[in-house]
Amino acid sequence: MPQTSRVLPVTFAAAVVAGACNFLSSGAGQTTSNLANVAGGIACPALSSGGDALGVRYTARAELNAKVGAFVQAAKDLQRLAVKWDAEVTSACRKIGADIGVAAAAMQPNQNATASQAACGAVTAKVQGLLKGGVKIEAAYTPPKCEVDASARARCDGRCKVEVEPAQIVAQCTPAKLSGRCQGTCKGQCDGRCSGQCQGDCAVKDAQGRCAGKCDGTCQGQCDATCHASCEGTWQAPKCEGKVTPPKVDADCKASCEASVKFSAQCSRPQLEVKTSSDAQALARLVTSLSANLPVLIAAQVKLGREIAGEVQTLVRLGGELRGKLQGAGEQAIACVTAAASAVATASVSINVSFKASASVSGAVGASGRAG
Repeated sequence: MPQTSRVLPVTFAAAVVAGACNFLSSGAGQTTSNLANVAGGIACPALSSGGDALGVRYTARAELNAKVGAFVQAAKDLQRLAVKWDAEVTSACRKIGADIGVAAAAMQPNQNATASQAACGAVTAKVQGLLKGGVKIEAAYTPPKCEVDASARARCDGRCKVEVEPAQIVAQCTPAKLSGRCQGTCKGQCDGRCSGQCQGDCAVKDAQGRCAGKCDGTCQGQCDATCHASCEGTWQAPKCEGKVTPPKVDADCKASCEASVKFSAQCSRPQLEVKTSSDAQALARLVTSLSANLPVLIAAQVKLGREIAGEVQTLVRLGGELRGKLQGAGEQAIACVTAAASAVATASVSINVSFKASASVSGAVGASGRAG
């Protein structure tokens, strides 16, 4: 027999929506949030496109680019999750409502209630009416299990291994062990064509006697391939034969990756058994409908509460922190972090609404036991 569930915290709002605008949970606020999402998608195409936000170049700063990309991807995944569960919770409540005689008009959204709030609120009220007079109903279930995609986690974490910045390589490397493309004057060995003075044998010289080909020796001038040891100008893609700080995993980037894989985790269907103390026809219809539709509401509670609440809270925090790290990052990074942070706040409110709506119905039919 399935085990009665543990209580899921209905105080989810306090844990997850910290920093989000509570007015977004109202009908008017939802309209405002939808407009904000459209504007955010325009300002940051990576947020609204179907592609991989991790591979987009937001800024020339490699470490910050990884942070921004992972955060935008996590915001996209959270948006998708919020839309999915709002639709599924609303649909499940409307099906139950139709089965037990709730008027369709009573389950429609309005300026004071979203779709899931209206549908599940009307169902909860009807169920409470059916259970008057000492009639009892119990729904015992085995909670769903959610499994993350390990390969998706590995791919995202790989992007968080930020390569050492070129300027850092040049600063840390012993000059004699440094090589790369020289944007300026190469003073050392040139692996390609040397245009200038060659201290050694030059394969080709121009009319003025300057080297214009391969230099077997030391080149002082323009080098069209790898220059070794000395560059008067800017090193492009520098390499060091000595020791430099190895690539590191960025903590903020990794946190966003963890959120993404949790949001995308697939959950099994809860195993459910519904019993009632009455043989009344109305209760029989309720039991039948709950057996078919309550697993969706239970899955919503587990997924949106126990499974991802911590990750949503982390994203809300990261959104605020990242906006303070964007000085000199460029317009694209600023626009995308701002849009993604707004999307996270909006989605967190939507998720809170879906969570509470599902909890109201499952609680009314006794599907929430007490934690031991």
